[in-house]
Amino acid sequence: MKEIAALGAGIAIAAVAAAWFMTGPVVVNAELKPLQASANMPVFKPVPSELAR
Repeated sequence: MKEIAALGAGIAIAAVAAAWFMTGPVVVNAELKPLQASANMPVFKPVPSELAR
C-alpha cells in the first residue's frame, strides 16, 4: 500500500509541476549582453621596479 501511495503522490507532484510550467509565468527572462568591464572591478596595474629596466 505504501508503494501505491508513493506512486500516487509522485504522479500528483509531476502533474502539478507540469501544469505550473505550462501555464505559469516565465520566470527566466535572461537578457544576453556582451561582456563589459565593470567600473567596480579591481584593475591590476604594473608596478614600476628596478627589474623592469
